Amino acid sequence: MAILTVPSDLDLDALLQAYDLGEKRSATGIEAGTVNTSYSLEMASGRYFLRIYEEQQRPGAEAEARLLLHLAACGVPTPAPVEARDGSTIQVVCGKPAAIFPWVAGDMLCLKAVTPAAAHEVGAALARMHLAGPAEPAATSLGAGRFGADELVARCDRILKATDAESRSQAEPLRDAVILVDRKRRADLPRGLVHGDLFRDNVLWHDGKIAALLDFESAHRGPFAYDLAVLILSWSFRDAFDMDVARALVAGYRSVRELADSEREALYLEAVFAALRFTITRITDDAIRVGKKWQRFVARREAIDKLGPVGLREALGL
Repeated sequence: MAILTVPSDLDLDALLQAYDLGEKRSATGIEAGTVNTSYSLEMASGRYFLRIYEEQQRPGAEAEARLLLHLAACGVPTPAPVEARDGSTIQVVCGKPAAIFPWVAGDMLCLKAVTPAAAHEVGAALARMHLAGPAEPAATSLGAGRFGADELVARCDRILKATDAESRSQAEPLRDAVILVDRKRRADLPRGLVHGDLFRDNVLWHDGKIAALLDFESAHRGPFAYDLAVLILSWSFRDAFDMDVARALVAGYRSVRELADSEREALYLEAVFAALRFTITRITDDAIRVGKKWQRFVARREAIDKLGPVGLREALGL
C-alpha cells in the first residue's frame, strides 16, 4: 500500500472510464505498506479504494479478485472488487493490474487496544475464513504462495548483497534455519485457504466489531496452522508475548474450528517458519521505511524457541 506508481490524471480518467462510478472528484495516494500502490478515490457515487499491483501480474490479480468474490459471497467480511461495465474486475493502469474496491469505514487497532476480547474475535474470524475458503479440489487452484522455502532461500542470496552489515550477517543463518525447519514441517496437516498476512493493519474495526479483513495478496493454499501461527506472532507480541491475548486468539479460533492433534503438535514449527518468513521479507522488502523492522521477528522467533514445542502448547491452552 505504498505510492510506488503515480498515475497521471489522464491515466486515472482512462481507468475510470471502464466503470460506472460517476465523475472523479479527487484521487489521493495512501502512504502505507510496502508492496502495492494505493489510492483513495472520491467519486460522484461515493468513496473507493484503488489498488495498483506492483508485484502481481494480471493472472495473479484476477485470481485474487475471484477469491474475494467467493469469500464475500460466503459472508466473510471483506470487500469484493467492483465490476467494470464489461463484468471484469481487473483493469490496467500505467501498464500494471489494478482493482477498485468499495471503501470500508473503519480503523485498525493499535497494539495497546488489542484486548483478549478483540483477540477472540480475530481468531474466530480467521477460522470462518478458513472454512469459507474454496473446498478441495478447487483449493489447489490457489497455488502454494509466494513465500515458500525455496523463495525464502533465494531471498537470502539477496540479503548477502545488502548494504546494511547487520542484515548481511543474517543471510547465512536465515538460509540454514529455513532449510532445517522446512524439512521438519509436517506435510499431512489440514490445508486450504490461508491468508498468510493477517496483521493488525489488515483488519478494520467499526463500533468494536470487525468491519473487514483486507489484503489477500499473500493468500494461498497451505496449512491452517501456519495462518494461526502468523496471527499469534503478529497480534500478541509486545516487548514479550502477551499470553492472555495469544490464548484468546487460539480460543476464538477453536470456537469456530477445532484444531486437530497434528495441528497442535505442529504449531511450534509453523510459528518458527512464520517468524523466519517475516524476518526475511522485511529485510528484502522496503519495510523499514514504514517502521516494520525485521529485528522484531527475530525477537519473536527467540521467544518461541525459548518456550519450545511443549511450552508453547501449554501457554496457548493446548
